[in-house]
Amino acid sequence: MSLTFLAPNNGQATFQTRYSSYAPNAGRVITVPNPTLWDIADLLNMGCVAIPQFGSGGATFGYEGNINTQIASAGVNPGATAADSVLAVYSLPANSFDQISRGLQITAAGSFAVNSNNKRVKLIFNATTAVVGSAVTGGTTIADTSTVTTSGGGWQLSAQVFKYGLPGSNTQIGIHSQAQVGGAVAALVAPQLITAAENGSILIAVTGNATTVVSDIALNWLEINAMN
Repeated sequence: MSLTFLAPNNGQATFQTRYSSYAPNAGRVITVPNPTLWDIADLLNMGCVAIPQFGSGGATFGYEGNINTQIASAGVNPGATAADSVLAVYSLPANSFDQISRGLQITAAGSFAVNSNNKRVKLIFNATTAVVGSAVTGGTTIADTSTVTTSGGGWQLSAQVFKYGLPGSNTQIGIHSQAQVGGAVAALVAPQLITAAENGSILIAVTGNATTVVSDIALNWLEINAMN
């Protein structure tokens, strides 16, 4: 079995462990066949980063993990009726989409009140302004329950956003993967091409539009998972 490491971007030609010497391929990638614990420890100490590998087949994958979780046990209601009011917001740091295939998995969930009033929840990417309790401005809708009159039960929205194109080209695509209200699965929003400025922070918002009473919609959970 071999392990793959990403070398620090410092132009170093070789990396000498206690018993072996390794030269990065294309300046960054180090492949270590049958690594010893000394190889692993020494390369990590020199600033190299181990790239995860799927089984023994040699396929590698980027690290991923949760970068933001918001939990509201009592639920967050819209700040006003008849508007896309922000229920939760996350500011993605600048330069997060620094290269192709960086991605986010965005999932939000909550509940609806027991009545037949109109209700609607959205995930909005790259909002211009997004303050909890206020109406969102700008942005691209990447997931949407559409307007429903569902009485009671839960709702959940999920979408992914991936970087495509050259670094700094401000190119992302939003993919709607789930919209469920109670036991009903809603239609998916078509994939959306987005041009968020990648050198600045990007606002990701969950909004609720309660036509009649703000307590008709509650958000209990938002999670954003990053995929390298």
